[in-house]
Amino acid sequence: MDGGAPHTAWPSNVPELTTKRLCLRAPLPRDAAALLSILGDPEVTRYHNMPTLTSLAEASAALERLQQRYAVRDTIRWAIDRVEHCEMIGTVGLLRFDFEHRHAEIGYEIARRWWGRGLTPEAAAAVIRYGFSVLGLHRIEAGVLPGNDASVRVLQKLGFLEEGTRRDYLYSKGRFHSFRWFSLLETELSSS
Repeated sequence: MDGGAPHTAWPSNVPELTTKRLCLRAPLPRDAAALLSILGDPEVTRYHNMPTLTSLAEASAALERLQQRYAVRDTIRWAIDRVEHCEMIGTVGLLRFDFEHRHAEIGYEIARRWWGRGLTPEAAAAVIRYGFSVLGLHRIEAGVLPGNDASVRVLQKLGFLEEGTRRDYLYSKGRFHSFRWFSLLETELSSS
């Protein structure tokens, strides 16, 4: 019995994914300044489980951690570029893989100046399709801190269903946080 292992191997490199307006690619060390401008904005990190970045060194370390987590098959994260520009405007990815039970979580953030343009759901939809069709996932989950209505709208647009609240699920920034929990099954994936 294969224990629900994925039907394809973990990619040797982060694959490039494209949409109408976006190119998703592997984050690179050169992205540290862009990452700092995104995750250095307290409004972007307001509902994030990591602290707001304050230096280029912290941004570089965060990029290095992404590479380490990719190497151990825990996270696959893409830099979000607009097709006509090669500058990272956000990230999107799958994390906390459980290949035995064929599920992972999705996470994303985008620079504030790009909010409200439909870019986050566009990027997330490409990652979701990749997770189901290439990595063999059956379920993709997402946790949203109460009050993060914009993220809830992204998930609802993508077809996620709310399952309930995970009380005091995460300890971050000096206190416990509850999560609204959402999921999407491969059988529910729309053609969007």
